[in-house]
Amino acid sequence: MIPIVAATPAAAAAKDVRHYLRPGTLQLPALPPLSLYVHLPRCLKKCPYCDFNSHEQPAELPESRYVDALVADVEAALPPVWGRQIHSIFIGGGTPSLFSPDAIARLLSDVRARLKLTADCEITLEANPGTFEKDRFKAFRGAGVTRLSVGVQSFNDMHLRALGRVHDGAQAIAAVEEAALSFETFNIDLMYALPGQTLEQLEADVTQAMSLMPPHLSIYHLTIEPNTYFAKFPPTIPHEDWRTRCSTASPK
Repeated sequence: MIPIVAATPAAAAAKDVRHYLRPGTLQLPALPPLSLYVHLPRCLKKCPYCDFNSHEQPAELPESRYVDALVADVEAALPPVWGRQIHSIFIGGGTPSLFSPDAIARLLSDVRARLKLTADCEITLEANPGTFEKDRFKAFRGAGVTRLSVGVQSFNDMHLRALGRVHDGAQAIAAVEEAALSFETFNIDLMYALPGQTLEQLEADVTQAMSLMPPHLSIYHLTIEPNTYFAKFPPTIPHEDWRTRCSTASPK
């Protein structure tokens, strides 16, 4: 996988790639599948648990200049991968769905002009229900995205407020329903062990998610990461016994 971060100078990025390709004891019979990760770090609001490279967006999002920087980084990373095909692309963040469908279309067009994509290359875009607008997801599909990863985290309004999310449960359901209409495949992300959450509330979240029939469901444990708001002001989260019961419980 090639990490593409516009903030990294092109020369330094090329040096990093050469470092990881230096001779060593690992001998592969064939090169592994190649994927591309593209990072769009802007958010409407920084979540208190998030330790990713993400920043609240300025009044005017500099889409064009940022895409220019990403494409420059792609070009700097090309020499070590000449002739290899890209099997998947993941556009993460941040909140990539803040970028316009036109900007995503231009980004993917510029990538295709420089890298050979397989015919069935999966192109995933992370989407936040707080950026949901009717037909916006359909426009991302038209821009070349083939899969959405919808960051729901919870359908419970109380827990969403505790997590600092900018959407509520109703918006989450509407966003997932729109994703199902616009894409053949999509993912729902949930979190558990949330401040004040009970096992019954977690079960309600999972039941709601399953009722929307996502092709894939990911459930992540809330962790308190260093250098986050939650690390400075820790919330009250479920005790260890609760988390152990949750992770080892058999499905009904």
